[in-house]
Amino acid sequence: MSKTPDPKKMLIREQVAARIAALTTEEKKRQSDIVYNKVINHPYYKTANRIAIFMSTDQEINTMPIIAHIKAKGAAAFVPQYAGGKMKMLQLEAGDEDKMPLTRHGIAQHSKDMQREDALNQGLDLIIAPGVAFTKNGGRVGHGGGYYDKYIASLRANPATAPKVLAVGFKCQVLDEVPMNELDQRIDEVLFAED
Repeated sequence: MSKTPDPKKMLIREQVAARIAALTTEEKKRQSDIVYNKVINHPYYKTANRIAIFMSTDQEINTMPIIAHIKAKGAAAFVPQYAGGKMKMLQLEAGDEDKMPLTRHGIAQHSKDMQREDALNQGLDLIIAPGVAFTKNGGRVGHGGGYYDKYIASLRANPATAPKVLAVGFKCQVLDEVPMNELDQRIDEVLFAED
């Protein structure tokens, strides 16, 4: 398995980053609001009680309202913790969002001394995944670490308990096609603000 970055994916990451950077704060909020409504009305979401989601940066769809909705509906929200080259999904407890430190990539996550339930203890119903670029037919280009691909692949090893995977993104992140290799996991659907 080569760890050489795919030049096509690197180019897509650069192009999409430039498109997102060109969006105004108002436009990001407008699209985030549309995506929020699509998520909370989606059948996968409505039936899910254990949901993995990510702590967004300002270059992503704002997930904080979705996290608030997960908690308000009495479901459990789990967010990534990256450590030692692996990703875990740990349960968000009340107030966690306000005291989570930022990683060097500017992502809020549980510190190592915060003991929280690991999502794998009882599995997940739904993963709401981040990414750089998506296609309407399930293609996804991530940020290059392979964390989500490995995590989703391990859960899909048991199809009976595998969660559904939705991705959320700005309209400029949805492309006609993206390069995929044998390690890349397809998503079930991408939710974005269509014009």
